[in-house]
Amino acid sequence: MPLLSEPPAWNGGGWESVEPVELGRSALGNSINLYRANPANLLVMGGVHGDESEGIFLAHLLLHEQPAVPVIPCLNPDGALLRQRWNGHNVDLNRNLPTADWNPEPHKARYPPGAAPSSEPETRAFLSALERMKPSTVLSLHSFRESFVEIERPPETLPAEVNEAVDAFVEAAGIVRKESIGYPTPGALGAYGKDHGMLVLTYELRRGSSHGELHAILPHLSAMVERLAAIRFEG
Repeated sequence: MPLLSEPPAWNGGGWESVEPVELGRSALGNSINLYRANPANLLVMGGVHGDESEGIFLAHLLLHEQPAVPVIPCLNPDGALLRQRWNGHNVDLNRNLPTADWNPEPHKARYPPGAAPSSEPETRAFLSALERMKPSTVLSLHSFRESFVEIERPPETLPAEVNEAVDAFVEAAGIVRKESIGYPTPGALGAYGKDHGMLVLTYELRRGSSHGELHAILPHLSAMVERLAAIRFEG
């Protein structure tokens, strides 16, 4: 079985001309790969939660479009293979980042943060990608019961070019923009971004979206990626 950290065997080529960089190995020893490993304003990532296959699939679709931005198609290959939210150590990677609000006690049992910030190899692989790419913006692809784009900053605090790119996307996708998912997320990427002056966009796809729906959203996502890639966010 091919690992979900690797792109599927698309017909017609495209991604196979891009050599991956192995950022590290997962808790169970699977590769965590980065494609287009050049410094850039924007980094795109899928598969932080292994059971959110919509984001993994869309990241692979985007990679096939050969964007001029680095892409981590699947940060959590163990979770993807096991069809679970957590990594191979049963840790929620989106609660394991070294943030000012990291808490050893999970908000709910569903969100185990790990023994310590950055305790997980996948988290350390992601941090190494940030060090290597030095992006000012990260676009993280997830899925949820409803679809929206979350930016944990008020629109008036962002550059007009960022708001224009995001607003054009949400309008084309027929979704909304939010500043919060509605519950505490200590140790998450949004908090890490605010701690480090980095802009984080979390695109929550509708859980259960069909492949056709994801293909349909790809041109609009590609357009937003291209616009955001041209902006150096100074937060």
